[in-house]
Amino acid sequence: MIGLIAEGLFGGMVRSALAGPCAILTGIFALFAICGCVKCMRCRMRDCGCCKRMLRVTGHDEFDDFELMLIVHEAMFEKSVAKLSTIVQVTAGRHQVCTDANSNGIFQQPLDIMVEQGTQHILVDLMDSNKRVLATLMLHTVEDVVNPSVHRPEAQHSPIVFAMKQKSKTTRNPKIKLTMVVQQGDDIEKGLLGLSSGLSTDVDHLVRMQLAKAKQEGGGKGELEVLMTACAGPLELFEGLGKTRSVWVSVVGPPFSRRWVMGIWDHKHDFDAKKRPMQEIDLLRIQSVQADLARHHVFVLTHFDETRVRQMMTFRRMDRARDVWVEIIHLLVEKVHDKRKARQEKGGEKGRRDRIATGGIPRDTQSPRARGKKSMWG
Repeated sequence: MIGLIAEGLFGGMVRSALAGPCAILTGIFALFAICGCVKCMRCRMRDCGCCKRMLRVTGHDEFDDFELMLIVHEAMFEKSVAKLSTIVQVTAGRHQVCTDANSNGIFQQPLDIMVEQGTQHILVDLMDSNKRVLATLMLHTVEDVVNPSVHRPEAQHSPIVFAMKQKSKTTRNPKIKLTMVVQQGDDIEKGLLGLSSGLSTDVDHLVRMQLAKAKQEGGGKGELEVLMTACAGPLELFEGLGKTRSVWVSVVGPPFSRRWVMGIWDHKHDFDAKKRPMQEIDLLRIQSVQADLARHHVFVLTHFDETRVRQMMTFRRMDRARDVWVEIIHLLVEKVHDKRKARQEKGGEKGRRDRIATGGIPRDTQSPRARGKKSMWG
């Protein structure tokens, strides 16, 4: 009896002695559990490879990770201030890219952004130079980007104008013109022509898109005709002291012109009316076409005039990226040089055959009867 009482007293003393440390340990474990839950909440389920594959296999996620090239052509709006410099910012989940600042809303700039699996929306914000949001556009990743042919047929690799939601009184009726190209694996088309291997992926793809558009407009003609169609459009010509004027540039060649020339007209309707250009540049006399490193939208064309004097002309892009203009002019000049070289080689071979057939006497110095032709007098 006395032993049982002693044992009970001893057990009570032990329990009371351990109550404090147990409470402390319980509190510590609870703290760690709370911190662990917070950490799990902060991390994304798709950061785990197994979870990511499971969501894709079960059909919960409709697409894998992909690179999106989004070409920002132009932002259109009515502004309530005289001068307004704007940028376009694109956000897809944890990834964000933005254009360079522009004062006239014409960007013509490609943006590459990673769209991760499970990203439901892509946000496009029109902002001022101080990063204040002026207008916003929310794109649904599946309907507007991954599978636009079903939900928006006109958006398949072609520019489309989206209405934006106004967020500031500075801009009214905001709209934005975009082209979206999904780059996933090896699905990028190999293009119509052999492009320079030194091009970046963005420029290469933009040039291919421009050539594909020109081929469609030109009715599927030869490579040279496609390049001529692609090398036509509006530009701004610098005239000195910062003054510019809008012009229309196009390339003409045989049989309409004796030479391959780049013509410059005041307006497109002057070109359509077959009026004489105000200036012509012989493609065979173009020395270089270079991008202006200080101005991302300007390029310089260097050529020799008819008196062999070196001339420089500075242009600013209007309807497409500056580097697209530069590369297409490069390709066109190369093609014209190749065509001229082939014609000269063909002429040299024909002359050699003529000399053999006529015993060394030039065919054009023989009589019509000796050339196998009848004279005009019979």
